[in-house]
Amino acid sequence: MSILNLQSFLDEAVEEYNRPNFIPSDPISIPHQFTQKEDIEIIGFLTATIAWGQRATILKNCHWLIEQMDNAPAAFIRQHQ
Repeated sequence: MSILNLQSFLDEAVEEYNRPNFIPSDPISIPHQFTQKEDIEIIGFLTATIAWGQRATILKNCHWLIEQMDNAPAAFIRQHQ
């Protein structure tokens, strides 16, 4: 792939995905649910580790994971025994 083809490909991807209305249906919406940096980092990492397959399934599994952590990923990691 030439540099020009790569640039064109990346420009098209930006047009398609770099929009606020894309976020709700994508796994990137999961970290957006949190405000504390630690929660965002932890759930972002965990979301990335399970982000394969259909987006709807990924979102469902991420929401289940968040529920298991009582909606507080950082506190769960720090305090879980």
